[in-house]
Amino acid sequence: MEAKRGIEKSTIAAASAAAISVVLGDCDLLGEIFLRLGFHIDLVGAAAVCRRWLRAASDPAFLRRFCDIHPPRLLGFYLTYYSNGQRFCADFVPMLPQPPEDAALVRRGRFGLDSFVSRSTRVMDCRNGRVAINLFRDGDFTYGVHSPLHPGRGLVTFPRPPVMDDKELYIFREFLSKETDHGLSYFWFELRYSSKEEKATACVYKLQGDAWSMQTSATTQISGLHSSLLNTLSIVLIDDKVYMGITNHNILVLDLTSSTFSTIKYPNRVLEVGGEIMLSRANGSGVYLVHVTALQLCVWLHRGCDGSMEDWLLLNTIGLRALCANLKISNSTTEDEDDDDDDTDVFIHAVGDNAEFVFLQMYGCVLHLDVRSSTLQKVYGLTVKNAQVSSVHPFFMTWPPIFPALRE
Repeated sequence: MEAKRGIEKSTIAAASAAAISVVLGDCDLLGEIFLRLGFHIDLVGAAAVCRRWLRAASDPAFLRRFCDIHPPRLLGFYLTYYSNGQRFCADFVPMLPQPPEDAALVRRGRFGLDSFVSRSTRVMDCRNGRVAINLFRDGDFTYGVHSPLHPGRGLVTFPRPPVMDDKELYIFREFLSKETDHGLSYFWFELRYSSKEEKATACVYKLQGDAWSMQTSATTQISGLHSSLLNTLSIVLIDDKVYMGITNHNILVLDLTSSTFSTIKYPNRVLEVGGEIMLSRANGSGVYLVHVTALQLCVWLHRGCDGSMEDWLLLNTIGLRALCANLKISNSTTEDEDDDDDDTDVFIHAVGDNAEFVFLQMYGCVLHLDVRSSTLQKVYGLTVKNAQVSSVHPFFMTWPPIFPALRE
């Protein structure tokens, strides 16, 4: 009898192992299982089991599906502000509440920038787990990239960007980054303006090895630069084009491939009421425009090719007054003062790709607006010390994940 039970158990175990092998040995079924993991760190752990699982987890087609379902998480943001000491300071602020997996990543990383000895620290760019910073120390500026999730790499320094001409008026002197198949590419972008001639000249340099190499230079005529009702100082690199919100009626576009300028007219409604705007990347092609005025936020998308205002599509309109009331934040102290809220200064500090979220400053707070769900969250309270916010740079989990190298 005991022998019979042993045979039955052995048979069941063998059948179970065979069934598991059929599932886990099928890359298609394995991919469907991996899609349900939810966290990027779990996907990396699964890839470390064996070479078959690594191939399934790192397959480009699978990674695209995984990213669509589980986009990289926003771990926090870098807040750069101008302090009372006449210098820039930068703090990392984690997004709360966080799942345990995200909180563990933040604890293991080195997100603070205080360890870099500097009289002034400013975040210039933040993309795909890398933070470009500007440090002022020993009487000179140092530029470099810090990887908070990989602190052992240290600060990878850049060569110094081209020297500024004190006789020129610069509208932009910015780091811009672009994701490629080989990682991140960095660009140094300058836009100079001659008010006498009403001409703007752009120079674009690309970081290649240990030097900045000139990629393109172009000049265009611009009139009415300072007469706009819009607060329009916004710039974004999308594919091979730099979009600049700087002029009275148009977005200025520089094509890096052809070294030519073109313009996109703002939506008519935006021009009529003025306010604050910021541009954002769009997947595929096109550009998003986020516009705030009188406590109302609008999201527009431009995918047209002729640059006319008819090519704009209004995607979303969100009233900020009610959302702020839910958070119990306001400038008003009595109900009779509610109408004054429409005059509240609202500043846009950052817009996510595809305009999925917006970081705003108002009522003495930094607020995170999830555009998709129209959810507003207070993420930082400003004080006298850090009230002069210079910039906000969101920090996302690195994508695609860095998978382990398995031995043969």
